Amino acid sequence: MHLPLRRVLACAATAALAVGGLAATAGHAATAAPAKRLVDDFNGDGYGDVVLDLRLYSTSTLNKSGAVTVLYGSASGLSSTHRKLITESTAGVPGTAESTDWFGTATTTGDFDGDGYADLAVSAPGEDYTAGGTSWKDAGQVKLIWGGPNGLTFHGATTVKLGTPAVQGLLAGNDLASGDFNGDGKRDLAVGNGRGGEAGSVLLGPIDRTGTPASRKPLGVDTGEPSYADTMLATGDVTGDGVTDLLVSWDTGTLDPTNKIHVLRGGAAGFTDAGYLRDSAGNPLNHRQSERLAIGDLDRDGHDDVVVPQPFALDHKGEFLVVYGGTNGQDPNRKPVHFSQDTPGVPDTNSDVGSDHFGKQVTVGDVDADGYPDVIATSPDENHSNLADPGKVTVLRGGPGGLTGSGATAFTQNTPGVPGEAIRYGGFGMSAKVTDVNGDGRADALIGVFTVHPGGADGYTGGLWVLPGGATGTTATGSKAFPPTSLGFTDTSTFEVGASFNR
Repeated sequence: MHLPLRRVLACAATAALAVGGLAATAGHAATAAPAKRLVDDFNGDGYGDVVLDLRLYSTSTLNKSGAVTVLYGSASGLSSTHRKLITESTAGVPGTAESTDWFGTATTTGDFDGDGYADLAVSAPGEDYTAGGTSWKDAGQVKLIWGGPNGLTFHGATTVKLGTPAVQGLLAGNDLASGDFNGDGKRDLAVGNGRGGEAGSVLLGPIDRTGTPASRKPLGVDTGEPSYADTMLATGDVTGDGVTDLLVSWDTGTLDPTNKIHVLRGGAAGFTDAGYLRDSAGNPLNHRQSERLAIGDLDRDGHDDVVVPQPFALDHKGEFLVVYGGTNGQDPNRKPVHFSQDTPGVPDTNSDVGSDHFGKQVTVGDVDADGYPDVIATSPDENHSNLADPGKVTVLRGGPGGLTGSGATAFTQNTPGVPGEAIRYGGFGMSAKVTDVNGDGRADALIGVFTVHPGGADGYTGGLWVLPGGATGTTATGSKAFPPTSLGFTDTSTFEVGASFNR
């Protein structure tokens, strides 16, 4: 099958994992654990848990059947000791693992059944679907794996009832997102399509243990690309009314500036299309080539703001835009603000040489617990230390006036305290996510690395680096590295361990 460009990263090879079994082993709770998190806390111990999406995972007989690996948070952060590999061959997980199912293409979390524990939704957009004697190839499926006191358990895991696919090759589950889109206090699941014109659907919660939602509705957004549109979803309360909004964009696999960002305003009666995000001149902003939107209230005015990657701007040196939220989706009185490595206060290792792609991935979280979310922007193709593309990440601070370059900090694998060392084509920052994995109230930075082999491009193994949050922001002190071998994979695996995380 053919998947959209951003899904096709590299060929996967044989991988082995050291742990197995029916239920995941939960991280040990601290004596005074933080309050339960219903968004990403599978075992209810108060610590954020992390999912590594491994859509390129293969076995000796199944090419790109896919997998996810779960790492549990604890008072000491993430540990490779408490991990779990999940595939469609895991006992209790519905379905049958097949080549190019791409299980683990997208994951999202939330308490979908309302039992007080976060659950895990995993998509397999290459999965075939059969109903009533009719089959749809590459229709796509989404699996729900339930959380509980012992973490994720596969007993009772179910396939979500998406409804009959409208077209062959729909690639349902091309992206996933969760939130309370109708304001009823129940967690809902948004499912993006890879093809078919209609961008996707929303499954309103609760979703019961048979995979049946309370109801389902189309998103009501036509991509205009029935044969090829890599739908991307992002959530936040941009309008500030207390109900989750959904931002929908898509990638047609080209650099043509045709991909707009729809704001779907959540509400009791369903989504209302609030139009496009627009640039300073009033033109629809373009969003392309798989770079993820990030959302958070950077100035604490009650409206979430949208961070829009533009890594090909400025002759591929890259930048990102902050679009400030307002009552109708975008504040008409504040123009989008551009941030690049030329922004005053932003450290610049070597942005004048080569294609840095600053802002290729962005993520939002409060890394210093001052109440204002911050932005982490990656530049995985940054040159430094006389090396090609070892990569860098930059942390910019939120505050009463919004995001600022003042006080920004940057990290590479040569930063003192960061494990390992920068290598050629290392791609430090190929992905990024923030969540509080140690329960100290500060968001920790999860950084995906393209390769951990000194051979650089000869070994696209991937890896995960964790930089803790601290009183003054993200810090290298106490940072950790998780190369594939520490997660139980052979050192010859080539499925990019840190390519993406749960949303």
